[in-house]
Amino acid sequence: LGFFAFFAPLLAQAVEVEKSWEKAVVFEPETAQRTSIGALSLDKRFPVLVFLHGCTGLYPDHPSDHFSWAELVAKEGFVVVMPDSFARPGRIPNCVPGKPGEAGRFRQADNYRQDEIAFALSNLNSVSWADPKNLFLMGHSEGAIATATTRHPGFRGLIISGWTCTHSKNPRYDGIFSPKEVPALAIAFKDDPFRKGRPQEGRCANKADGRELTQVDLEGSSHGTYLDPNARTAVQKFLREKLQQ
Repeated sequence: LGFFAFFAPLLAQAVEVEKSWEKAVVFEPETAQRTSIGALSLDKRFPVLVFLHGCTGLYPDHPSDHFSWAELVAKEGFVVVMPDSFARPGRIPNCVPGKPGEAGRFRQADNYRQDEIAFALSNLNSVSWADPKNLFLMGHSEGAIATATTRHPGFRGLIISGWTCTHSKNPRYDGIFSPKEVPALAIAFKDDPFRKGRPQEGRCANKADGRELTQVDLEGSSHGTYLDPNARTAVQKFLREKLQQ
């Protein structure tokens, strides 16, 4: 009984993580056609971008324009995989849309996102359509925090959208924790209301600590980044430059 009691929660967690992968929204390379993991069928390997959604999940009309980012990157020749954290039982939003001060409603969010990254990375290293040399990770807001704080070494590059890599009161969120050889691109608005005047105010560039990092500071007070042409150009340039031929 003691053995089962110890391992049962771990087994349950593994099933939950698997659901985030199984229910992922996928965009096919070049055509940007939307599909699923189970339906994806490609005859060769492609670079892959894993995109981590924000705190309210995957919505086509989300202010951060998650699907628009996915379509843009897919047209660059990438498979875009967007794991669905909310496919896991019991998962609730970690924030309230439009209310920057109301976050932290789901305390397990950080662990959930890191488990989802690890599970996605493990699967991408075994499927026939993914190029294991060209796996990229991008996240927006809560997804960007997970991107900045992941310690996994298997990514070719990181794209951090709507986050500052900064938290003056919590070292768990303060910095970029992947291996130093992994380059990063950070894009955020200077006066983002989710960061301005808060412990999260800052710049990822100030946390590079010797890492190759490109910072794009957007003018204005928005949170979603896709609609700014400078953000889109920066993402395209970063992916083209870091892609290993």
